[in-house]
Amino acid sequence: MPDNEDMFLRWFDAQPQIAGALRRRLGESPDLPDLAQEVFLRLIRIRQPELIRDPEAYVYRVALNVAEEWRLRAAQSKDHSSEELGALESADDPAASTIRRQRQEIIRRAVEDLPAATRTALLLHVYRDMTYPQVAEHMGVTRRAVKRYLANGYAALRIALAAAPSTHERGSNNER
Repeated sequence: MPDNEDMFLRWFDAQPQIAGALRRRLGESPDLPDLAQEVFLRLIRIRQPELIRDPEAYVYRVALNVAEEWRLRAAQSKDHSSEELGALESADDPAASTIRRQRQEIIRRAVEDLPAATRTALLLHVYRDMTYPQVAEHMGVTRRAVKRYLANGYAALRIALAAAPSTHERGSNNER
């Protein structure tokens, strides 16, 4: 097994060349040392390195594969700048949850106060995802009546939300 150990040592010594190949492929990146290490780790996992005919070409190919995988992952990742953090809302933000519950309660009460036909049309359209013709058929009315019911229902909901006591500015922006 001295041949394999010798090959591993040569691969380890080739880390600067591996980093250079990665740099040429990816440009300057703080991830280059980690990527070079990944190449080396992949090389030492090879079960039968003696079967590799051209070790230098193989090392270069592994480095290019690691670079391509890194490039694809980087293209799919989201921006991590601190500017984006302000737009994020914590899922367990108590203020936002309270505002959301208050708005849901206002909507629930407003829906309860709607005339029966308007409430039925609105609930079928919104919660059962029925089209106007489907709602019309279900209710035994014309499509035009459904359109009128929904327009009246949405108008009543807008009025109820507008008349609600003003809440935290952030909550009203996030709910739209």
